[in-house]
Amino acid sequence: MSSSILRACLILFAGLATCSFSSPSARASLIGPSESGFTQVYGLDIPNGPVAFNSSSIPYSVNNSGSIATGSFSRIAYHMELQRAGGPLEYVWVSMDAFTNDAGLIGVPSLGPNGNGGAVFQQTLSNMNVFSNQAGIVTGTGIATGNIEFWWEDYVPGNQIGVPGASGGLYDFGDQRFGNAGYGSMQIHNYGAGQTLFGFNQWGDSRIGATDLGIGNQVGGSGHPDWTFANNSGDYVVKTLEVWVDGQITAAVPEPTSATVFFGCFALGLTLRRRR
Repeated sequence: MSSSILRACLILFAGLATCSFSSPSARASLIGPSESGFTQVYGLDIPNGPVAFNSSSIPYSVNNSGSIATGSFSRIAYHMELQRAGGPLEYVWVSMDAFTNDAGLIGVPSLGPNGNGGAVFQQTLSNMNVFSNQAGIVTGTGIATGNIEFWWEDYVPGNQIGVPGASGGLYDFGDQRFGNAGYGSMQIHNYGAGQTLFGFNQWGDSRIGATDLGIGNQVGGSGHPDWTFANNSGDYVVKTLEVWVDGQITAAVPEPTSATVFFGCFALGLTLRRRR
C-alpha cells in the first residue's frame, strides 16, 4: 500500500473512532442559574384542531425517551411557549425533583401507540423552580407547594386528594379523575399560590373539541382556572411544549468494527489507484 493510501486510511480510521464516542445531546437554555445542563426528552408542536392522543400517535418533533437511562436523572422540567397573533411570546419553565425515574413516563400521559401507557401522576411536587414572563405567576426556586395532575381520563371538579385550597366546584389545581378514557389532563400547579402554571387538556378525544391551553390561571373564558373547556388551541400561532431532564442521552453511536475500517480503507485504496 502506498504512503498516500496509508495516510488516507489512518485519517479514515481516526474519523470513525471519533464518531464512535459521540452521541447526540441537547442543553436547555439558561433560564436561571440552577437550570443549566438539562437534556431534552420530548418536543411537541401542539396541533390546532381536535386531537385524539388516547387512540392515535402523538406527533412529537423530539423523542429521546428511549435514550435516557432509567434512574439517570434527578430533575424533570416542562417548558411551554404560547403566542397569539400580534401578541408577545409567553413562556413558563417549571422544574422539580423527579417524580418518576423513567423518562418514558413524563410526556403526554396518553393511552395511544407512543403514549406512556396511561401512567397517572396526581401528587405533590418537591423543590419546584418556576421561571416565567407571564404577569402574576409566582416565580422562584425551592417552592414546596407544587402539584401535578397528569392523566388520560375524564375528570370532575371534586378535590380527590385534598389539595389545600382547591375548589370543589371549579376545575382548578385539585380535581377528580374517574376512569373513562376521554378528556385528558396535563397540568402543573402551585397550590400554595392558588395558581395553574400551565394547562394542556382535551387532547384525548377529538369528538369533544379543540385542546385547552394556557399559562397561569385562566381569567374569563370558561371560568375554570386550569383552562378546562377553554377549547382555545386555535387562538395561538405558537404553541409548544418541551420536556427536559438533568441527565444525559446515554445511547452511543456503535463503534466501527475492524471489518468496517478494513473495507473502508480497501475502497479508498481502489479509488486512489483509479485516479492515479
